[in-house]
Amino acid sequence: MFIELQKHLKRPVLYERTSDKFWDDPYISTQMLEAHLNPNTDGASRKPGFISKCADWIASLLPNGANLLDIGCGPGLYTKQFAARGLRVTGLDFSENSISYAQDNDPISEYVLQDYLSMAFESKFDMITLIYFDYGALIPNERRELLQRIYKALKPGGLFLFDVFTPLRGQGKRDSTSWDINPNGGFWSAEPHICFNGDNYYGDTAEGRRHVVVEENAVRCYNLWDCYFTEQSLLEEAGPFGFSAVGFYNDATGRLYTSKSETICAVLKKVSL
Repeated sequence: MFIELQKHLKRPVLYERTSDKFWDDPYISTQMLEAHLNPNTDGASRKPGFISKCADWIASLLPNGANLLDIGCGPGLYTKQFAARGLRVTGLDFSENSISYAQDNDPISEYVLQDYLSMAFESKFDMITLIYFDYGALIPNERRELLQRIYKALKPGGLFLFDVFTPLRGQGKRDSTSWDINPNGGFWSAEPHICFNGDNYYGDTAEGRRHVVVEENAVRCYNLWDCYFTEQSLLEEAGPFGFSAVGFYNDATGRLYTSKSETICAVLKKVSL
C-alpha cells in the first residue's frame, strides 16, 4: 500500500486521468446529489435564485416550444426551469441517482441516462446547454469528441451555450496540499479513511485537484480538472468543428463579458462546415 500511496502523492501530469471512477459510484453519486440539492451552497449547483435568472435569460434566446438538450443536467434543476418557460426539454446525465430524482420531480421533461460523450442525436435540438463549468472539466481529446457530437445533435443554426473559467481564476495561486481524517466516513467514502488533497496550477492552462482516499485495505485516487479559456481560445477550439460565436457573457445569466471576469459564458452557433 505504501508504494501505491507514494505514486499517487506526486504532482499530476497535466490532463492526467485516473482509472478510479467516481461520478457514477453508488455512494459518491448520493453525496453529489445531496450537494446539488443544497440551496445554501454553490458546491455542485448554483443557488436557486441564480438558476432562475439563468433560465430566464436562456429561454429568452429561443422561441416558445423550441427543443433544448441540457447535458450534464444532474437532478434537473435547470431542466425543470427551462420546461416551465415553455421549452421542450431533454435532460441527459450519467448519474443514475440524479436522473431518477429529476424524473420524479419533473414529469414534463424527458430524461436520458447516458454519458454525453456517447450521445448520438442527429439534427434534433435548437439549443444544447452545458452549465456550471463542465466543459472545462474535460481534457482536450474529450472536448473534441463532445464538440463533434454536439454539432451533429444541433439543427442548422442551433446554439451551444456553456460556461468556463478564465486564466484569472488561477492568477497568483500556488500548489498546495492538505489532508483530512474521516473516522466516520466522508464525501469520498462511507468507510473510515484519510484523504490527501492536492491543488495544482498549470499557468494559464488549467488547475487540477487530486484526492487520494486511503482506507484500511485500499487506496483510490481521483483527479479533477478545471481548464481555462479566453474568447479567442474558445473560438480556436470550436471553430474547426463548425461553430461561430454569437456572443460572450460573464455568466449564464447573460451579463455582458468583461476582461476582469473569472468566468465566460459562450453562445456558439452551428454553421456549415
